[in-house]
Amino acid sequence: MAKVPENEDDLWIEGLNTEMKRVDQLFDDVPSPSMEGLQMLAVHTLERQRRRMRYEFMLFLLVASFIVGGGLLAALAAPLILLFIHGIGMIAGIATLLFSKRLRSAGKKGTP
Repeated sequence: MAKVPENEDDLWIEGLNTEMKRVDQLFDDVPSPSMEGLQMLAVHTLERQRRRMRYEFMLFLLVASFIVGGGLLAALAAPLILLFIHGIGMIAGIATLLFSKRLRSAGKKGTP
């Protein structure tokens, strides 16, 4: 009975070796790209990256203009509410600085 598992292992290893040889033969036929091909690929990749960056920048400008425009419209439509919101924000910032020990000691030397 001890020979059967060894036989199965040997058969499995032989099958694996034949499959690996078949895969090696498939990839032996693939030609490597030429230097001109690699340069064209690099140029194409850089152009695509530039186009994508330009698209993202335009999208950023569009979203930023909508946000700034919305803020200006809100300031013109209800200036008291906007001033109230800014006042609450400043009070919250000052309160955070006053009540946070870590923020107060951040500028001091010798503190972790």
